[in-house]
Amino acid sequence: AVIFTKRVYLAVMRGDAESFKEEYEMGLLHHNQQVGIRFMGKIMRVFLDGLLGFYFARKRGSDEKKWTDIGEESMKTMAKWAEGSSWNFSNKSLLLEAEYWFLLGDEILASGKYDESISAAKKHKFKNDEGLAAHKAALFHLEHNRKKEALSYFNRSKACYESWGAKGLVEEFDATIALLMASPLPQLSESIH
Repeated sequence: AVIFTKRVYLAVMRGDAESFKEEYEMGLLHHNQQVGIRFMGKIMRVFLDGLLGFYFARKRGSDEKKWTDIGEESMKTMAKWAEGSSWNFSNKSLLLEAEYWFLLGDEILASGKYDESISAAKKHKFKNDEGLAAHKAALFHLEHNRKKEALSYFNRSKACYESWGAKGLVEEFDATIALLMASPLPQLSESIH
């Protein structure tokens, strides 16, 4: 369960959910049956379930309701945990809310929640979560053809991952930023997700 959760986390951080969908769905079938799963692993699974649920729901496929339900359930659980420990969970809860509003098409609420998530992660010194929230905000702005804002968030995400020591992610962000600088928007959004 721990290795699987780490693989899902890396796929989410890299923005590589599509290539991981089938394996992830198999994991969903078994993750409630895990016995003795450590709480930290459970936290990450709930968080990742929400991020991936909302991501796949935005694809508007025949399984949109299934993915939306997964995202919403994760968002409710994370909000409950954030009530008990804002320090540890508020940035994750806010990021799930941002992804929820992105799914529903409310650009103002989504944009505000991304910024709140980034601020909470920074305030509580979760560099990796700050980088992830900035990455998700970049993809949100890219989806809405706001290249300047997307670049700003991609650069912030890269800086977070750099200070966190994630050299591989920094290299990937360098390539993404170079692609964004060199490409017109319409062809770009598919190659970066």
